[in-house]
Amino acid sequence: MGLIAFIENQKKFRIWRIFYWFLKIILGIGFIGSGLRKMPSVKFTQISIDNPVGLFFEGMYATGFYWNFIGYYQIVVGILLMTSWFKKLTPILLFPVSINIFLVSLSLHMQGTPIITACMLLGNLFLLAWHLKTYLPILSRR
Repeated sequence: MGLIAFIENQKKFRIWRIFYWFLKIILGIGFIGSGLRKMPSVKFTQISIDNPVGLFFEGMYATGFYWNFIGYYQIVVGILLMTSWFKKLTPILLFPVSINIFLVSLSLHMQGTPIITACMLLGNLFLLAWHLKTYLPILSRR
């Protein structure tokens, strides 16, 4: 049995369908909440710039429009993730942001945060795997 057949077979089980929707809602809420912290005149953290984490987020905040764009993007993708309309597109839109957040938390040695961001990334990978059959024509050479 190939990977696609295995995934498609697992979709028959109610527990996996419930987990799928649970992930969509949790990730959506998380992205909306994080995106709201990137709105104009809202600082993501109050950590001092003496700390590498505080310095990083202060630098990102200082970019202005770019920081706000990331926030708006997270809010839009978070909302779309919790709907059925773009269920196959949103895991793809979420993936680059999820990887980036995970890598930032690793590179800045944030205590505990890499565990949370790794779970977020694994959840995103689960959503991508759930729709893998749909993505194959895009990834195929034929």
